[in-house]
Parts: sequence; structure tokens; C-alpha cells
Amino acid sequence: DTQKVTPVFVRFSTVQGSKGSPDTVRDVRGFATKFYTDQGVFDLVGNNIPVFFIQDAIKFPDLIHAVKPEPHNEIPQGGSAHDTFWDFFAQNPESTHTTVWAMSDRGIPKNYRQMEGFGVNTFRLVNKEGQSHFVKFHWKPIYGLESMVWDEAQIVSGKNIDFHRQDLYESIQKGDYPTWELG
Repeated sequence: DTQKVTPVFVRFSTVQGSKGSPDTVRDVRGFATKFYTDQGVFDLVGNNIPVFFIQDAIKFPDLIHAVKPEPHNEIPQGGSAHDTFWDFFAQNPESTHTTVWAMSDRGIPKNYRQMEGFGVNTFRLVNKEGQSHFVKFHWKPIYGLESMVWDEAQIVSGKNIDFHRQDLYESIQKGDYPTWELG
């Protein structure tokens, strides 16, 4: 039923930075969606980049350790300035595609409302006739897609490290709800 409205909860996040790091750093953004359906709750994990860093889940802890700040001093915050970041990507060529996306304009969204989302996983869906199809879910922002350039992001983060969160909160408070088309 294409007319049915399903309540959802969306959690936006950065990947590299710790709690309190600036919103406007060059980073992959998490776009996790929880659907409250008549059949139960369905979680769809996503990012703002259509490809994922790794193909083997066993590498995920190594990826996270490589991109997060050093545990003893929390430096650097949400950036690619430390050697572990580049060492991981040099040793895992499958990450090149994601790295190129992150280093492009897509690495710094203008705001969450104008950011695309892409499901991390591929699903096998079966129709009524028993035919199966592999699909990945994509969220397309109704407000269009927009990014920040590096210089703009640096200025914004110097004035307001919570820029994306504040923009989202203020838009919702005004009744200007963010909207995406899921396909």
C-alpha cells in the first residue's frame, strides 16, 4: 500500500569524531532508520555515501580504531590527520571508493535535511510470484542535495560545532520537517 504512512525514527551521526566533535568535519555520516511497522520494528542502517569502507565485517573494529581519535588524548577529533587512518586505507584497497567519496563534496553535507542516505546492506526481497531481487535502499532528500566546501565548513565549525544538529532542531521546531523519498 503506497498510501500507508509508517512512523520512523532517524539517528544521524558522524563516524570519526567523539561526542562533542564538530558537525562539519569531512566524515561519513550515519543515517540509521527505525521503522515502526504493523509487523514489528525494522532497522535499516545507512550512511550518506553509497559504498561502504569494507567488504569483510571482521575488519570493522580495525576500521573504527583507525578513524577514531587516539584513546589517551582524544586527538585528532573528526579528521583524517593521524597515521592510523591512512595506514588502514593503504592496507585495505577496498576502502578506496569510500575514501574518494568522503574526500569529495559529499564528505561535508550542508545540513542533514539536504543529505542523501544509502542503506549499508543489500537485501534479497521476494515478490508474490516468488521472484527474488537484490536491492539497496536509498533516501533522496526532498529539499535537494547540497554540500559545504572545505573553507565554509571550517568557518562554520569555528562558530558553531553543533551546526547540523541546530539546523535540524530549528527546522523541526518551525514545522519545516525534513523529508526524504525512500526507494
